[in-house]
Amino acid sequence: MSSFSGSIRESAQNDEIHLATSEISFSQILVGTDFSKSAAQALALAVTIAEFFDSEIIVIHAVKPVIYGDSQEPMPPEVLNAQLETAKYDMKELIASDPRLAKLRVQTKVDFGRAVDLIDQVAKTTKSTLIVVGSHGAGGLKKFTFGSVAETILRQSSCPTLIVGPQCQVEHHPFRSILFATDLETTGLRPAQYASALAEHVDGRLTLLHVIEKRPDSPEFDFDLFEDRLRKQLRGLLPSDVELFCNPKIRLEYGSPAQLITSIARSEATSLIIVGAHHQSALADHAPWSTLSHVIRETRCGVLVVRSHLI
Repeated sequence: MSSFSGSIRESAQNDEIHLATSEISFSQILVGTDFSKSAAQALALAVTIAEFFDSEIIVIHAVKPVIYGDSQEPMPPEVLNAQLETAKYDMKELIASDPRLAKLRVQTKVDFGRAVDLIDQVAKTTKSTLIVVGSHGAGGLKKFTFGSVAETILRQSSCPTLIVGPQCQVEHHPFRSILFATDLETTGLRPAQYASALAEHVDGRLTLLHVIEKRPDSPEFDFDLFEDRLRKQLRGLLPSDVELFCNPKIRLEYGSPAQLITSIARSEATSLIIVGAHHQSALADHAPWSTLSHVIRETRCGVLVVRSHLI
């Protein structure tokens, strides 16, 4: 089993938390599916990641009973059983469609219930370290594969969640080039842990991006001092020995975060975007959701959303 060794340490001098190295392992990957094309892409990317870490994959599908007409009567047991058996057959077909799954440890679960509840239950039971879901991408976050399920997962789950958008192109080296986008306010050390540790694992490229939406227009404004301070903040998110395994690039840009994250990801041929979220507050405002929705919809790689609290 591959893992990242190390720890987080606290400075006794100034009580600031500094990132040394991190211990991260995608040992159990939970994949939600509705058997759509975007869900199939999500499973394909999850399998690729599992091959890197010798992970166990848990694939789940929540069955929603089909109700005909306006009847409030309970569905006959034989109808419910038929729906469940059909879903189980579809799950077997899905697993058989990717030969790589035969070489991995795989569990499947098909059951009645709300997708959010089933994902939450299985994630807790299996102690999943990564949740992967697909996104149709049309019209914002409410058009995720599970309707509003992915949005609910991102708001409530402490488990890192990988969203696979409609333009995502699954490749053999998903950590080859990582773009960590942070606003330095609602995101923190934990997303930086994942960015630096994953880059270290494969000797990949790592770019830290901070976008300033409004450019100060005062003639007396000291841009050099301002940008130097931001660069130091970004560099402070990384372990002190980061240059031993990669040469991180720090970028400061001015403009729309949604547009710039997407364009930079394409220009740098990014294979994974990592963003952070600070509990529910960062996702309660419209702006972060709008930015995240645009990035997921337009980017050609997966987007890993990581809560900012420390591991």
